[in-house]
Amino acid sequence: MPARAARQRRRGRDPGRRAVWRRARGARVKAAAGSSDELAAIWDARYGVSERLWSGRVNPVLEAEAVRLTAGRALDAGCGEGGDSLWLARRGWRVTGYDLSAVAIERSRAEAARLGVSDLASFDRSDLAVDPPSESAFDLVSGQYLHVIPSQREPLYRGLAAAVRPGGMLLLVLHDIRDLELGIARPPGDTMLGAEELRAFADGFTSVHLELRPRAAVDRAEAPATAHDLVLRVNL
Repeated sequence: MPARAARQRRRGRDPGRRAVWRRARGARVKAAAGSSDELAAIWDARYGVSERLWSGRVNPVLEAEAVRLTAGRALDAGCGEGGDSLWLARRGWRVTGYDLSAVAIERSRAEAARLGVSDLASFDRSDLAVDPPSESAFDLVSGQYLHVIPSQREPLYRGLAAAVRPGGMLLLVLHDIRDLELGIARPPGDTMLGAEELRAFADGFTSVHLELRPRAAVDRAEAPATAHDLVLRVNL
């Protein structure tokens, strides 16, 4: 086994699975003009390489922001296997999680049942860029690392912003585009945004907070690096 692959396995990473992820990212770019079903099939294949793709832990930015809020109704866009949705539900939120992948949705439902929060957390397969959520319906709308191709960006992010009810919060967290220059593995470049591009989706909100938050990461050579999250928190 090559030395790098051995190091990855010792650290709990599967180099074969990472190769599948790279192929999936490339396929996603090729499917940029494809249908929701084509994109969903790509994500189903990516989830299919493992019984669990993500850690199941809540994303740190969401945790830091949500603990200051009163539980209400929440939307988790691109919910994956439900880590964020289930964390919210266990704290009294009524959550609807949406994802393109039917595999991810079934895993989320199963975990909600295991944790006994199916009455608070529901999950639906949906392309929110095509079928946006109800307007002014949620106290918290969260999109964590929800990178999409350019043609989907406007309808998706605008639709999420419109789903926030008066007094509610929109929280979008993306990988910062400058991470690409640091050699850190990230989604395809055309799905990445700069700060001002993201700020443009906050029109109409009374309070807009945009910042870069650093966090520890590793680059493609497995060396320590500092990545940055682009965080947009807005209140209506």
